[in-house]
Amino acid sequence: MTTRAELLSAFEAFADALKACDTHALDRLMASDYRSYNLRGYLEERDVVLDAYAPGVTKLEEWETDELQVEIFPDVGIITGRGFLAGSSQGQPWSHHLRFVDVWVLRGERWRLLISQATPMEES
Repeated sequence: MTTRAELLSAFEAFADALKACDTHALDRLMASDYRSYNLRGYLEERDVVLDAYAPGVTKLEEWETDELQVEIFPDVGIITGRGFLAGSSQGQPWSHHLRFVDVWVLRGERWRLLISQATPMEES
């Protein structure tokens, strides 16, 4: 059985990989069937996310989370919380306050992100 700390470590490694535009690390952390639902509710497949965080495309400068809740089942981990992200995409600045849910699966004795969903929030 894996621990809460191991799942949170994978979650933090994912944030670090996004900030570093490290698509090799993202590739290792994302399940092969990863998908996400963006702030507009649209489905984004794994390749779209990897392309968006290739060096020179998107720069994630801030990643703050709070109200984290972590649940672990035998091969599934769920992390929910609130976040603030800011950066730029193709030179255009952006920032988002959001609530999120990330579903992680244990594959090959490693946590891999399977599904991400974000919902925009009003700035508090």
